[in-house]
Amino acid sequence: MADIFLSARAFCKIILHAAKYPHCAINGVLLARQRGKGDGKSAELHIEDAIPLFHICLHVSPMAEIGLTLAQYKRSKF
Repeated sequence: MADIFLSARAFCKIILHAAKYPHCAINGVLLARQRGKGDGKSAELHIEDAIPLFHICLHVSPMAEIGLTLAQYKRSKF
């Protein structure tokens, strides 16, 4: 089992976005790095950023494709 760490930046984005839109479900992507795998100890998952996407249905749609493309672009700059 992996230990999970949440950065202050990711936590604030999640909480503030949910507070701004309390009447809607939110959908987004968490960007993380995995550390410690293969060292004989449990893996650590460091969630470093959150990207809120949209507030409509949660299934795959053209908007989701665009949002995930933008998340992939941000990840490459990360």
